[in-house]
Amino acid sequence: MRVSQRMRLGIEYVNVILPFILLGAVLFAIAWPFVEPAPPERFTLSTGASGGAYEQTGRRYADAFEQAGFELHIVPSAGSVENWQRLLRKEVDAALVQSGTLPEGQALQDVQAVVSIALEPLWVFYRLDTRSATADPLARLSDLSGKRIAIGAEGSGTQRLVSSLLNEVGMYGTLTQGTELVSLGGREAVEALRSGQVDAAAFVMSPDAPLMTDLLLDPNLHVLDFKRAEAIARRLPYLTAVVLHQGVVDLKKNLPQRDIHLLAASTYLAIHRETHRSIVQLLIEAAKRDQTRLSLLAEPGYFPSLSHIDLPIASEADYFFQRGPNILHRHLPFWLASLVDRLAILIIPLLAIMIPLFRVAPPALRWRVRRRIYRWYKKLRVIDADLMRSDTPMELIQQDLKLVSHFEDDVANTDVPLSYMEEFYNLRLHVAYIRERLERRLAQLEDTHGT
Repeated sequence: MRVSQRMRLGIEYVNVILPFILLGAVLFAIAWPFVEPAPPERFTLSTGASGGAYEQTGRRYADAFEQAGFELHIVPSAGSVENWQRLLRKEVDAALVQSGTLPEGQALQDVQAVVSIALEPLWVFYRLDTRSATADPLARLSDLSGKRIAIGAEGSGTQRLVSSLLNEVGMYGTLTQGTELVSLGGREAVEALRSGQVDAAAFVMSPDAPLMTDLLLDPNLHVLDFKRAEAIARRLPYLTAVVLHQGVVDLKKNLPQRDIHLLAASTYLAIHRETHRSIVQLLIEAAKRDQTRLSLLAEPGYFPSLSHIDLPIASEADYFFQRGPNILHRHLPFWLASLVDRLAILIIPLLAIMIPLFRVAPPALRWRVRRRIYRWYKKLRVIDADLMRSDTPMELIQQDLKLVSHFEDDVANTDVPLSYMEEFYNLRLHVAYIRERLERRLAQLEDTHGT
């Protein structure tokens, strides 16, 4: 019996909070379709040639992703052109690309930019014909007309950039006059240049790359000084005119030995439009962390940037770049902050449950417990009214006495919380008091009838 009463008390608690639980479940069901999906645990980034600067950058980003609990898979490639093809075919989730390499004739509305991370100048190294009486340094790109030029590997951003420049200065019209464009890049282009297989070679590479230092030290090679760099950059907005100051590469060896005017393309991160915003934030944070290295062309802290990009910038990238991580990401692990951030919309139904529950449930519970006590008082009041009348028949008094006896048994087997024991014991006293009055009245009636 006592266990049954406890179960009934537990049921009463459930009955109080059940409407709030059902309300919360309905609100959760309504809000759930608006909850942002979880970010993918694995993300792919197309970089560049194995061992190159793009691949090294990608590996540093992968370390940053790993610390946040995500996997960034690096996919080497031939360069920006191949990266664009992979991105548009959705073979990868993101790519490191070079400005000026946007695919022509293809819809780009499904891809967006995140941030630019570096300026990489275009270098054109050439050999002077020492047998010529006028072996003066070349002044313009058009001076290479009639030469064999290594313009970068097939599928690389270097080849696309050099082709655009040659077309801009009108050299494509002179190809039939002996100009030969050779698809070579990197170390292969250097070997071909030094062996005389080509007369000039183009590279898009950071000034502090070991290959650039090697070429600048070669006394048989010269680097083209783009005197008209500002003019070209005005005509080709995806390029930036920069100056590589004397000695900035190596002060001890004084490399370069003079100020060199160069044209620089920017390297930036491109993504699909539907990329999860948490991944966008991770890419930006990885880019910011990676910019602790010295840049020879930009002021400290200039990169990452939203400038030097020839593709629309993702709104999420602009938001995270301008405002930085929110308070959750500043104080919680990334995965936990992302989870809380995604589920923020569910706070509304949660509050709809908790606020009424905290404010209404305690009074409701008190009322239900007291109601169990007060229902006996309601019956006791009826019996007390019978006792107050002088003409109450003996049979009714006997019925009331039996009923009160049942009350005593029920009350004795009833469990109530400790906070309600005062009302409970008052009830037992009142039941005993009514029973005593009933017994006295019944004794009086029996004496009267006996007489």
